[in-house]
Amino acid sequence: MFDRRKARVAGIGVKQSALFRPTALKAAIPVNHSSLDEAICEALVLIRATSGADLAMQAEQARECLAKAMVEAPDAPQRALAHVAAADEHLEYGELMEARTLLTAARDFLPGRRAVVAARA
Repeated sequence: MFDRRKARVAGIGVKQSALFRPTALKAAIPVNHSSLDEAICEALVLIRATSGADLAMQAEQARECLAKAMVEAPDAPQRALAHVAAADEHLEYGELMEARTLLTAARDFLPGRRAVVAARA
């Protein structure tokens, strides 16, 4: 009927050379984009939707912070910069949730990013 020895042997035929080894990634030079990451985190903190806060002023502060960081980090990944620019446009019109979504996505494109942004209390 069913031979258990054949079932164990069936998965052994994969050659080690056929497996993907990212050797090119080891040779890559790490680039630090922490200033852009910090600016994104600061903007996320500024545009929290809290009651009683002057959201227009906070959105403007976030825009200034992001603009300064984009000038200081022109070598950041283009996708991250595009997301930050789109978030800035949403902040201009007061669309905070859209801006937060784009800024959170922008962080995913930064190498070596921090995993956690402080949550609203």
